[in-house]
Amino acid sequence: MAEPSTRTMALGLVGSPIRGGNVDLLVDQVLAGAASQGAHVEKVFLNDLTIRPCQSCGPVPHDVGSHAGHCRIDDDMREVHALLDTADILILGTPVYFDTVSAQMKLMIDRCNCMTPLVERPDGTCAFVERPACRKRAVLVAVAGSRQQFRTLRVTVNAFLKWVGAELVEEVLYAHDSTTRGSVRDDPKTLEAAFRAGVRAVGQTGV
Repeated sequence: MAEPSTRTMALGLVGSPIRGGNVDLLVDQVLAGAASQGAHVEKVFLNDLTIRPCQSCGPVPHDVGSHAGHCRIDDDMREVHALLDTADILILGTPVYFDTVSAQMKLMIDRCNCMTPLVERPDGTCAFVERPACRKRAVLVAVAGSRQQFRTLRVTVNAFLKWVGAELVEEVLYAHDSTTRGSVRDDPKTLEAAFRAGVRAVGQTGV
């Protein structure tokens, strides 16, 4: 096991509504791999949070009432924004619903629009403040039926990661036809792949 590092934090964001389901279990495996290398790990089950849809507040996200320079809406996204700011590794876990991420994951993603601030220029026009590229590393965990595709889901995921300054370095994709909750428990190769993805993600932070 690597020496613990206070500089590496891995954040798992579970977008599935099912505790103990395949997405949840695979995110746990990625986090376990990261922890085995000394990373501090946190997991957020998005379905448990109260998150309002983005209200498209406009070019002044830092008004009175905003939190840590982010959204002015006072709900559980405050916790998520704070964790996203400090995390070195993001693990995004989602089922594939209608060719994209789950509603829980998309709600969180939409509310991260303000993580790249929109500011008003002296001439009255608006522009986004660019974030440092590839400041964080990311792992995608996605679960789908065997006849579904992961290609379209990546469009949303990659756009989100670019917005928050993260680079996708690992993917754990699990396609199956089982109707049993947590069926991935019977797939040791996929579980091991998820664990190793967490190990490698820590190694790629340069810590």
